[in-house]
Amino acid sequence: MLFYLPDFQMPILPETESMHCVKVLRKGKGDTVRVTDGLGNMADARITDPNPKRCGLELLNPIEKPKDWEGNVWLAVAPTKNLDRMEWLVEKATEIGCDGFLFVRTARTERDHLNLERLQKVALSAMKQSGQAWLPDMIWAPKWNQIPWEKFDRILTADLTAHNPEWKRDLNSRSLLFIGPEGDFTPQELEDLKQHQAESIRLRPQVLRTETAALYALMLAHV
Repeated sequence: MLFYLPDFQMPILPETESMHCVKVLRKGKGDTVRVTDGLGNMADARITDPNPKRCGLELLNPIEKPKDWEGNVWLAVAPTKNLDRMEWLVEKATEIGCDGFLFVRTARTERDHLNLERLQKVALSAMKQSGQAWLPDMIWAPKWNQIPWEKFDRILTADLTAHNPEWKRDLNSRSLLFIGPEGDFTPQELEDLKQHQAESIRLRPQVLRTETAALYALMLAHV
């Protein structure tokens, strides 16, 4: 069982993690657990204070665990009306390995608000379940001028009208791959993306659902 310890310099589990550790799993003083900060650090830890609200730990052998995938790829996704589909995407993409999610609102997006905290919890659970040490970042940009373009070296767009089906990875770049809403981007949005030097790619000959396209694109990034 992997627990989330956000600060290795202050080895006290958050309340939710403490409750699960002490009350649910009935771990006591002297028992050992494994922890990660979601930033690549992992350690075995001995429980020194089995407090169900603030479980104190002693880190035994902290290590830096490299990512299980190469490169740095973020998914930019227009969230669907049914949030369950976004939760499914976050869960599966986190298990596979994703550096971050940028949720964007487009002209054809049917959702005005996003429960980012809920999606962060899904990502955290998926990270722990899959035994990883990397928690993906997550950003909600309801307006395009809130997109942090400067964070990325390369912008790609899954475009139904694109003629180039190939995506050649660049392992030295931080890439942001845009997946449009069902109904695709508007011509104006595609033009706006081109202003940011976005490269248009066609993932598959057939039309894919938003979450399917995003997960398929992520798989390509791992090939």
